[in-house]
Amino acid sequence: MDYSRALNALDRPTLTQQVSKQIMISQRCIPLASCAEWKAALEGIKHAFAHTWENCHAMHLTTGFRTYLYCFETENVRIVCPIAEREFEGYIDIVTPYGFSGFVGTGECPDFPRYWREFVGERGYVCGYIGLNPILENKTYFDSNELYSYNSIYVLDLTLSRDELFSNLSKNRKRDLKQWEKTSGNLITDKNALKAFFLANYSEFFRRKRATSAYDFRKATLEFLFDLKNVFILGAGRSNRLEAATVFTYTSDIADALLHASLAEERQHSAALLWHGANYFKSMGIPLLNLGGGVRANDSLAWFKERFGGRKLSLRCLKQIYNPEIYATLCAQVGADPADRTGYFPAYRSLGTLPSTV
Repeated sequence: MDYSRALNALDRPTLTQQVSKQIMISQRCIPLASCAEWKAALEGIKHAFAHTWENCHAMHLTTGFRTYLYCFETENVRIVCPIAEREFEGYIDIVTPYGFSGFVGTGECPDFPRYWREFVGERGYVCGYIGLNPILENKTYFDSNELYSYNSIYVLDLTLSRDELFSNLSKNRKRDLKQWEKTSGNLITDKNALKAFFLANYSEFFRRKRATSAYDFRKATLEFLFDLKNVFILGAGRSNRLEAATVFTYTSDIADALLHASLAEERQHSAALLWHGANYFKSMGIPLLNLGGGVRANDSLAWFKERFGGRKLSLRCLKQIYNPEIYATLCAQVGADPADRTGYFPAYRSLGTLPSTV
């Protein structure tokens, strides 16, 4: 496939319609340039911050990928999913932008996987990596044989009382919070100071943690996020000296602990920041807080979050191949096994030519 021709085809508005048993089906891609249309498509659908135009625009500022909100509609169901297009050797594959997004909709639709396959075939995509949000996952939206687990997240039920939430904490977390209140100082909510702290310390913090390139955001991405009304930054320190900060994002359905940074050897604030963040969102009436998981499965960060007593959910993704012949050809060019979907996907990107979203 000639990539320039493929892009020209994708530049044309995509709207497929068909009548099946008197039911009108429409599928379209809403570009970032159509902010109002994007937001309208999300109305009435439970979704996370990762589904929003704001998040996808922020991630585009780092990746530069052509990014859309895919939208499927029938008379009774609407399903959406953010996708970003990536080029490789003249061909295009798709990936969900950074965050916990994936397919979400207004109801069940067992026929949806077939319509999705028709759509991606018309777009000429080779394959797709679709990250799913385990809180919002609908099993009728995908084939189970394309589903792979790769990590876990921990979710707090903020409809519980504050006493119940505290009771669910492990002994170590309770001890950490009590010790913090006695010795560590104060919370800091000055957004300008928090923005400056995070921008100054974020890269070094994740270098120390040996985080993957998925967290290698450009300054423009972070600055855009920090100025959004549905992004909350909470900091902590002693004697008005900022030593740590946590970035939360939220919709009316779910809050997410998105990012954290601290000075070297200043880890004593982490539990307090998550605990006070949880109480902040509880006061807003948001029912769930996704604490996230570890940078890697079962690492020390995952262990730390597990001790908050939330529900552990398997973090899963779809690894879909739409054009097996082209996929096998691209894998052969880099010596990858096209039949192996257990590792990095797509396998022809296994050398890490572009940042992963996992």
